[in-house]
Amino acid sequence: MSQSDHAVPSHCENCHEPLHGHYCHACGQSVINPVRHAGHALEEVLESFWHLDGRIFRTLRDLMSPGRVAANYLAGHRARYVAPLRLFVILSVLSFFVAQFAIRVETGSPATPVVQTDGDDDGDVIVRTEKDDRKLQKADSIAEVEKIRAETLQELAQARETIPAVVPGARKGLDAAMQAINRKADQRVAELSKKQGLSAAQVEAAKAEAAAARKDQARIEAGGTAKKPMLETAPTLADVERLRDEKLKVRQERLAKLPADAATARKVELREIRAANLAAGCRAAQLQIEHATATEGPRKRNASDDARAYGETDCDSVDFNLFGTEPWDEETNPLRIDSAPDFVNRWINRQIAHGRENVARTQKDPSLYFRALVGAIPSALFLLVPVFALLLKLAYLGSGRVYLEHLVVALYSHAYMCLVMLAFFLVLVLDHAIAPKWAGFGWISGLIGTLLWLWLPVYLLLMQKRVYGNGWPVTVLRYLVIGTCYFMLLSFAAAVLAIASFVRM
Repeated sequence: MSQSDHAVPSHCENCHEPLHGHYCHACGQSVINPVRHAGHALEEVLESFWHLDGRIFRTLRDLMSPGRVAANYLAGHRARYVAPLRLFVILSVLSFFVAQFAIRVETGSPATPVVQTDGDDDGDVIVRTEKDDRKLQKADSIAEVEKIRAETLQELAQARETIPAVVPGARKGLDAAMQAINRKADQRVAELSKKQGLSAAQVEAAKAEAAAARKDQARIEAGGTAKKPMLETAPTLADVERLRDEKLKVRQERLAKLPADAATARKVELREIRAANLAAGCRAAQLQIEHATATEGPRKRNASDDARAYGETDCDSVDFNLFGTEPWDEETNPLRIDSAPDFVNRWINRQIAHGRENVARTQKDPSLYFRALVGAIPSALFLLVPVFALLLKLAYLGSGRVYLEHLVVALYSHAYMCLVMLAFFLVLVLDHAIAPKWAGFGWISGLIGTLLWLWLPVYLLLMQKRVYGNGWPVTVLRYLVIGTCYFMLLSFAAAVLAIASFVRM
């Protein structure tokens, strides 16, 4: 530091002791004032968190040798290494920060299947994707397109009705197929109207004429009684409202006739009313999204954005059962633990409600759950470190080592685990960057990742052997016992973490 920056004081500015070097011999304060030297201020920030001096590189170098850092640290050579807790925190934060960029979760809309029944009585469903597309592309009139659309939707609706509604998500493929057919039909109508030079009014008139022809044909086939359309497949918003009002009127009339003490029957009717409203809302959202898709051109759509703008379209994930025959509902049919206080039951049902909402969100945008899970993993590892140290303490009873010595071993073990994960995530980053241009790198990155994970358990075994110095049979036996217990705890923590991530995100 030059004299012009800040004159070197003769006495410590903290304790006023005479200075005989760069640091005060009494309190340890540096003679350099970071307030007056911006470069040193930045150096102190980096030093306080990263310890970016020779120790970090020496620590990482020695960490490559199984057990060397932990053994040396416990032997008293502490000045040359970064403290175990600081090293673990730095590597865990850095690893999962890189993970956010390394692991990609596809959120785009996948190819939508079209399904049909196989004609047997077992209710099996077959996926078909090209047949209806070819029929629509060959159609040379709007009336023919609308006929193909109606017939296909009717087949899909009949197949959908054979699937029990109490199975969450079981009808999703059929719902997606219906949406796909509507999109393809709308695209073909737009192509034909442009090709034939039809105005919007002429297109609507052709659709209405085709719909009237289908109704007449249905009445003839049914002997004058056409089948009543379903709310879930209503073709227009007006039909959605009409069909919903019809259902609600019937249910409300039944509800009004029930006595006040018929709690179970009233609950059934209220649930059916709610189901009708939910189904109407979902169908209305589907129709609006279909209209937006047809009118907004080739714009790439995001399911979560559409859900926020138009409403939920997945009607099958609304109700689900919990240890009973009736669908769970936070108000009408909550989960209740008789031995628990009311506030505990209320809290549990609130978490179930949050989880149910988040399941629907993650089905549209899986990256939401991934980000929540990755963000929570460092906390889980931090909590498992003292547990791992306790397992070491129990396995090596009589070794003369205190718990904090085992904690040092646990911290350096987990620091190396984080270093392996960091290397794995960096390889993934390189794979994303290089593999699209050179396919052979995908094989190389896969081999490197496999070798990293295969080496990790071997490293931990060698580390345990080096630090504790027992013979191989005893070391392997203890290693297997500790590893089995730790794996079970890790699996349990992962399950709890997955549930918590669903609820908290």
